[in-house]
Amino acid sequence: MTVHITNINGMAMNSVAQNAQNMVVDFAKQLGMNEFGIYVYHWKEEPLQARSTRFDGIIASLNGGDTVIFQSPSWIAIEWDQALIDHINLYPNIKKIIFIHDVIPLMFEVNRYLMPQYIDYYNKADVLIVPSKKMYDLLRENGLKEKPYVVQHFWDHPASVNYFITPENNKVINFAGNADKFDFVKTWNCQNIKLKVYSDPANNDSEHNVELTGWKHDPVLLEELRQTGGFGLVWSEEPYWSEYMKVNASYKLSTYLAAGLPIIVNSTTPEAEAIKNKHLGIIADSLDEAQAKVLQTNDEDYRQMIDSVNNFGSLIRNGYFTKKALVDAVVKAQYNN
Repeated sequence: MTVHITNINGMAMNSVAQNAQNMVVDFAKQLGMNEFGIYVYHWKEEPLQARSTRFDGIIASLNGGDTVIFQSPSWIAIEWDQALIDHINLYPNIKKIIFIHDVIPLMFEVNRYLMPQYIDYYNKADVLIVPSKKMYDLLRENGLKEKPYVVQHFWDHPASVNYFITPENNKVINFAGNADKFDFVKTWNCQNIKLKVYSDPANNDSEHNVELTGWKHDPVLLEELRQTGGFGLVWSEEPYWSEYMKVNASYKLSTYLAAGLPIIVNSTTPEAEAIKNKHLGIIADSLDEAQAKVLQTNDEDYRQMIDSVNNFGSLIRNGYFTKKALVDAVVKAQYNN
């Protein structure tokens, strides 16, 4: 029995979606799994024969009795994803695991109408890997059949950090996100705490205490986060996206933890309880509350957070959450079913 896992290519170099899938496959290969490479393309009128031939090329190494892990979505189209899993079902005794990275109908309100198709797709799996128990429950409310599942909990983020640099309790909140997509960046006005945003274009707005550094490659980003100190922010005030954040695992959150920074998250974040219990950062229900807690954090409290984050971050930097999710899912598919 061979375990295969899909992996997308062809998206932008800074695509978080592609980087996440590539990272998962790197760890999967350490477990002896085989890659099914998928080039992301858009050909709405692709003939069925051409698509079928494409599928045959992707799964050329598949044999009956194997296990296939589908990283979802493929970012091609839900119809394409459905067709691929149906094509693989032509082989006998294939165990199918869907690793849910994102649920497009929950991400974008304009795509909400696609939810029944996604549920139908997930129902074809023997086992699901979900970002949180809350996500599984929400999918069940929308028609998902009861089935075995594994909770991912946190994204991993492989990295080598410079332990000669210790983050300091600087009154800085770091935000690794597109400044144009988050209104709080435009309305920030806190003279006691700088908002440092890793987004283009580079700009220093000293009047509102906001610095835009420009986009950074991952190793440079992690190094600068560690040098800057302070906290890493995971936040949105856009209603639909905020609802999504209540059920999904944030890649951004793990970026901060991999860099060694304590984090600021909303109390509705799926892993908020673990973050609180493990002293990984600040839990807040508003940015005003977050700012107040940052200002109240003394050097000793911050040092304790840094120690906790460094210990926990080693799990994220070395892929333990991904490896555990993959192994647990394969065991559930092959042994428990």
